[in-house]
Amino acid sequence: MPTARHHAQSRYTCKAYDANQKISEADLNELLETLRLAPSSINSQPWQFLVTDNADTKAKITQSMVGGDAHNAAKINNASHVIIMCTRTDLGDAHLQKVLQAEKDGGRFASDEVMQARFELCNHYISQLADDQTKLFQWSENQTFIALGHLLFAVPLMGIDATPIGGYDQAVLDEAFGLADQGLKSSVLVALGYASQNDGNKNLPKARLNAEEVIKFI
Repeated sequence: MPTARHHAQSRYTCKAYDANQKISEADLNELLETLRLAPSSINSQPWQFLVTDNADTKAKITQSMVGGDAHNAAKINNASHVIIMCTRTDLGDAHLQKVLQAEKDGGRFASDEVMQARFELCNHYISQLADDQTKLFQWSENQTFIALGHLLFAVPLMGIDATPIGGYDQAVLDEAFGLADQGLKSSVLVALGYASQNDGNKNLPKARLNAEEVIKFI
């Protein structure tokens, strides 16, 4: 059985996609369900994932890629699917209640009293951050990046290629999709699909700093 290390070794960032290869509906659903199950602090799930395979929507995304970011447009246009990973700007009671209701439906609470105690705990934690909206959003966005890592580790298990993309104008993209009105900000894009034969990064050896450089026992 392939190990976690094997999949970490085989994963790479796709630089060019084959526009003729599409992710099957079954594989896409499996991947998105894996993404839905990503972990987050206090199970806050402060995100929303906008998924598309529509050419016009992809073109709309690429309008945010100009100047030094223009090279990313081809990845978006040729990928099978693209995910706009968004972070919520509001973690008020309404969102927390949805999370707790999902936990209740999943059988995590022995009683309503336990559920209420859980709500008060989460609300207290978030309220400590809410005095500084910048700090609260940074904390929330950190959870979205945890979900990104979760997704990137899953894709090689399914033989799918991926590219996380931060090279775009966030303000332009957010305005184009009306994200502010939805209580969202885009955090990162992810292109998904299958590598083109012209992807020069596919067969290059992986290069990382050695363990002694990045791992310290204390």
